[in-house]
Amino acid sequence: MNQFEQNNMTKPLDHVRIVMVNTTLPANIGSALRAMKTMGLSKLVLVAPKTYPHPDIDALAAGAQDLIEHIDIVETLEQAIQDCHLVFGTSARSRTIPWPLLDVRPAAKEALHAASQQQNIAIVFGREDRGLTNEELALANYHLTIPVNPEYGVLNVAQAIQVVCYELRMAALEQISPVVDTSNEQMQLKQQQTMQWDEPLVTQQQMEEFYPHFEKMLTEIEFLDPDNPRLLPLRLRRLFGRIQLDRMEYHLLRGVFSRVQSLANGSWKKSQSEDHNK
Repeated sequence: MNQFEQNNMTKPLDHVRIVMVNTTLPANIGSALRAMKTMGLSKLVLVAPKTYPHPDIDALAAGAQDLIEHIDIVETLEQAIQDCHLVFGTSARSRTIPWPLLDVRPAAKEALHAASQQQNIAIVFGREDRGLTNEELALANYHLTIPVNPEYGVLNVAQAIQVVCYELRMAALEQISPVVDTSNEQMQLKQQQTMQWDEPLVTQQQMEEFYPHFEKMLTEIEFLDPDNPRLLPLRLRRLFGRIQLDRMEYHLLRGVFSRVQSLANGSWKKSQSEDHNK
């Protein structure tokens, strides 16, 4: 592979981060780093690791020690993904509410397509013994699964990271031939079509401000019972997780929420609307 091809493959991968939540065994962190460097990824975020730092990390990294210097340590998953536009949560189990689910290969292609448009991507891996919680999986746009042998579907977290990193690299290799224009934001349309987009896409942190506002508005108009929300908040997350809002759409919807709240509590005056429309 020549230097031009190498650079074109590496740039999208630079927008992909691996996130490990509450990792117990330091050896898994070291093995994950080695798997990442082998496949051309470099950004690892650890969410409240049980033991860090530890000599086993250096030992198992085996030549990928340079990546250790760039590890980010955060306390919550929300912090790890706050500037991301697209989040994949790894899961081997069915959940209470169906979520958009992709096998690792199409998920890697989806991730690299978004990364080539300068979007930040997170692939989130859970604890060694129990994976990610339902609440953590609800933060993801997609759930990602590896189609293992149903009679013996045993992968430890480092092995799963190796598989995902391999598929990301293969997806990046498929993209090195066409030259992608990233001078403007692009939005994916149906059937993998894209078009030039006029506004930047919102981040995960902005969406974590969006959902509470939406739910508060629904509560104030007595559409949502906060004492018995059932699956409505999750369904709202699933709905908007399938839609990548841009900045203008985001502020438009939040403006609608605020207007509905004002009308509901009687604080909105017609003169305000007239002044706004002048």
